[in-house]
Amino acid sequence: MIDMNEVLDLQRKGEFAELTRRGIQISDGKMEQSEGWAKPCFSGFRAHYFVQVSANAIGPGGRYRSWKSECGAEATTHDKAPMFGMGNWERCKACLKKRNAKRSLEATQAAHMGNGEWS
Repeated sequence: MIDMNEVLDLQRKGEFAELTRRGIQISDGKMEQSEGWAKPCFSGFRAHYFVQVSANAIGPGGRYRSWKSECGAEATTHDKAPMFGMGNWERCKACLKKRNAKRSLEATQAAHMGNGEWS
C-alpha cells in the first residue's frame, strides 16, 4: 500500500512512470501556461492538448478561462477549479495524432525555408 505523502513526493520529483506502474493517476499541478497537455478539473479520463481561448470573465470562482483542444473538446475552468498539467494521465489519441501531424508539417516547412526553396 502506498501512502499519500509518498504519492505527492513522487509527483514533486516528476516520477510519473513510477506512479503509472503502481496504478496511480495524478496531475502535474495547476497549469500556468496558456497551451499544452492538460486535464480539466473533474473532467474526463485523458489529457488533451488545450489552447486557452479566452480569460476575460470574472465570477464567483475567480477568473474564468475557456479552452479548446486539438480534437475539439472544450472546457471552462476558473481559479477554484483550474486546468491541471497532464501528469501521468493518458493522452487523447486524436489530439496526439493532430499535434504530431501539425509538428511534422511545421518541421517540413522550416526545412524547406532553411534551404531557400520556399523563399
